[in-house]
Amino acid sequence: MKDELTGEKIKKELYYVVREIGKEKIQKDITSCIQSSRQYIDLLMNKSIDRLIATDQSLDYDRVIGTLSEALIHFMLTISTLPSERKIRLSSELVIDVVIPNLRNLKINPSKSIIVQFIKEGPELDKVSKLQFIQPNRENIWVVTHKPLTVKEYKTYSIFPGSYSNIIVDIHDFLKQSGDKSLRVVYTK
Repeated sequence: MKDELTGEKIKKELYYVVREIGKEKIQKDITSCIQSSRQYIDLLMNKSIDRLIATDQSLDYDRVIGTLSEALIHFMLTISTLPSERKIRLSSELVIDVVIPNLRNLKINPSKSIIVQFIKEGPELDKVSKLQFIQPNRENIWVVTHKPLTVKEYKTYSIFPGSYSNIIVDIHDFLKQSGDKSLRVVYTK
């Protein structure tokens, strides 16, 4: 129960920062120039981390950063209109955090799909290799962690230092290169 409360608190702080900057402004900027997602990821992460640390010094920092980065990618995928499916349970022990563009495509043509997996604790890294049964292309399994990993078989993003801020641009480029033509609905106000 504590993890759920912590996750909700983290999302609440992220969306407070989003409202402070302006969701419509972020969306407008990113849909007109996907590269602006880099600055927004950095800005949203830093402001949210500052708020979280200021409100609760007792939080598990690695888990907080992992949960925040996952909530942030969900928000960024939505406002950038990039196709994705989230939290897909493959078994009682294995959940895919994010599939780009979708599970159906992953099963039919894994070379045109990405799995993005967030590692919040060391033991979770062991589960990543189990994803290879559904995504045999290791380079299409992207792992996001708090600190850099020395894992060579997967594409890795670390929050600190900030390769993570490139992830939306990289997803966009991957989809463009793979010829994805998924329907994208852009919200305008």
